[in-house]
Amino acid sequence: MTQQAVADVGSMKPMPFTNYQQLVGHGRRGLRADALAIAAAGLRAADPAAELERSLSLEGERLIVRGEPISGLDQRLKTDETVVDLAGRRLFLLGAGKATIGMAEVLDRLLGPRFTDAAVTVKRGQARPLQHVEVLESSHPVPDESSLAAGKRLLAIARQARADDVIIGLVTGGSSALAVAPANGISFADKVDTNRLLLASGADIVSMNAVRKHISALKGGLLGLACGCEILNLTVSDVVGDPLDYITDLTVPDSSTWEMAQQTCDRYVLWEVLPPAVAARLRRAEPAQETPRSLPAVRTWVMADATRMCAAAQVEAARLGYHTELLGLDWEGEAREAGCALARRVLAAGPRSCLIAGGENTVTTAAAQSGGRGGPSQEAAVAAALELSVGADAAVLCLDSDGTDGPTDAAGGLVDDLCTGAAALTGLDLANALAAHKAHDALLFQGDLVTTGATGTNVNDLKVALGGDWLPAGS
Repeated sequence: MTQQAVADVGSMKPMPFTNYQQLVGHGRRGLRADALAIAAAGLRAADPAAELERSLSLEGERLIVRGEPISGLDQRLKTDETVVDLAGRRLFLLGAGKATIGMAEVLDRLLGPRFTDAAVTVKRGQARPLQHVEVLESSHPVPDESSLAAGKRLLAIARQARADDVIIGLVTGGSSALAVAPANGISFADKVDTNRLLLASGADIVSMNAVRKHISALKGGLLGLACGCEILNLTVSDVVGDPLDYITDLTVPDSSTWEMAQQTCDRYVLWEVLPPAVAARLRRAEPAQETPRSLPAVRTWVMADATRMCAAAQVEAARLGYHTELLGLDWEGEAREAGCALARRVLAAGPRSCLIAGGENTVTTAAAQSGGRGGPSQEAAVAAALELSVGADAAVLCLDSDGTDGPTDAAGGLVDDLCTGAAALTGLDLANALAAHKAHDALLFQGDLVTTGATGTNVNDLKVALGGDWLPAGS
C-alpha cells in the first residue's frame, strides 16, 4: 500500500473511540486529541474488511484475489493476481478469530449463495447475523464449552470437502481460544487449565502456541490437513514478524515442534502445574503425532498487519506537524518496562516529536491472579505516566488494536505528564495500582481508560508517544 493510499484509508471513517470527549477533556488536551487522531488513522488502515473489498472480485465462475500470495509458510509467489476457477467445484468457508467477522460479511455478500457450508466463530459480543454464513460466538481469552462446539463445527465443515473443492479460511488472532478440539487423551478441562497457565506465565504468543498446537486436534495445520483440498487463507497478522503458522495456524503448515513445546514448559516452569495428561503427552512427544510440515494446496493473503497500521499513524502524525519516528514493530516483553522505555524516549526526543511502535507486550503475573484488572496496554500506560516528568508536556497512548486489552473490554490507556499529580490530589497512588495489577481501575478513575469496542482488526499493540512544544532542559 502506498503512502498516499495509507493516508486515504486513514480519512475514511470517524474517530473510533467511544469515550473520546472524556479522554480529551482533561490533562494535555491538544496532545491527547492528536494521539487519538494518530491512532485512529492507524486502526483504519488496518481494517481487513476494507482491504478484502479491494482485493477480491468475482467474474462469472472466476474468483480473483489481488496481491501476492504466500505458499507454505514463507514462499511469496511472484504474482499480483490469482484466479481460482469455481466452475463445478463446491465452495466452503470456515473461520475463527477476533478480526474475522468483517471479512466474513464481505464474503457473505460476494459469494454467499455459492457456499455449500459456511461458519465462523468470533469473540462473544462481536457476532452479527449474516445471510449465508453461520456466525458462532465463543469465549476468549479462556475457552469454554462454546469454543469446543465451534471447534467441532469447523472440523465438520473441513471433513465435508472433497479433493476438488475449495475452502476459504478466515483464521485470525484469538482462534486458539475461540475454536477448540483437544487431541486424543486430552480433556476439554485439560485444555482450559493449560490455557490459563500459559496466559499467566508471561510467555510470548509463539511460545504459548507451541504448547497449544501439540495438545490439539485442530491447531498447527491439523484443520487444513482435515480439509484435503485447495485452501485460500485470508488473514490478519497479530504476531511480531508475521509468521503465518502463528497468525493463521489452523490452516497452514506448522514450524513448531514437540521440542519447542517442551522448551516452553522448561522456561516458564510449567511441568509441575500442567494437567497430568498434558504433561505426559508433551513428554512423550510421539513423532507420528507431529504437526504437518507441508500443505501444498494452501495459499495465504495477509489483509492487514502492524506495518500498515504504523505507516498510517506516521502519515497522520506528520500531517499534524510532528517529527515522526518508528521505533519498530517488535516492542515485546514486560508491559511496564515497555511503557517506561517509551516515556523516556519521548522525553529525550525533543519538542513536537511523535514516536510510534508496534508489537505485543505481556504481563507475567496475570491480573486475575492478583485480584486486579487490566491488560498489557493498560499497564504500559500507567508505567509511562509514572515515568513522565511533571511539566514535560508529553502524552503516551498504549492500546490493543482489537479493542480488548487482556481480559477487559477496554483497549488501553492514554496518559500525560499531569496524570501522577492529578492522581495524588485524589489519593490515588499509581505506583501501588501498577504493582497490584489494577491498571484498569486506576485509568478508569482518572478518565484515562481508552475504549473503542470491537475495532474489526487485530494487528498487535499500537503505542504513540508525543512531545509537545516544550520539554524540560536536557531532554
